[in-house]
Amino acid sequence: MSTGELKINLGCGVSGIPGWQNLDNSPTITLSRIPVLNRLLKTPAWPRDVRRTDVREGLRFETASARYIYSSHTFEHFSPEESLAIAKDCYRVLMPGGVLRIVVPDLGLIVKEYVENPGPAAAQTMISRLGLNHSWQDVLHPGSNHSQMFDGNALVHLLRQAGFAKVEVSSFGKSAIPEIDQIELEVRRRESLYVEAMK
Repeated sequence: MSTGELKINLGCGVSGIPGWQNLDNSPTITLSRIPVLNRLLKTPAWPRDVRRTDVREGLRFETASARYIYSSHTFEHFSPEESLAIAKDCYRVLMPGGVLRIVVPDLGLIVKEYVENPGPAAAQTMISRLGLNHSWQDVLHPGSNHSQMFDGNALVHLLRQAGFAKVEVSSFGKSAIPEIDQIELEVRRRESLYVEAMK
């Protein structure tokens, strides 16, 4: 359902939706569009409307032009400095009353599960879930691994630093974005923190 409003999906992965500007920085987007490489490398099935864009270089949209910006499991891949710069750019691009919704892995939940786990591998499980393991993949796909993690306080603080006055921790499917049921992934529900801000 497209209303003609500008709606941006940052770090959409293969789950972009029609009517949105679906952006991701995976190098496999380009490779998947070359038939021989797609077959050889078995790249993901990227929708045709997903555009490869490195948002760390800035959002290429007019100031005050977007009604909604959605980002799921993307901000943890940026450094703290990059996250703040991107959040500020989201603020710039949003029109007054526009909504930014950020979904990230919930650090508070990961820590809670660690504390409640009496097993001998609890620490290793927690470290693995953090995903802070940079590797050679970063050369081919900068940002492919996590660079930081957020709890509710940290993500709310980030958005306030970016200029948003109205920021709140939300929950799965509860949003001012009308199409939230089409864009929010059920598979991420139990591991995610949801924060929404209005300009």
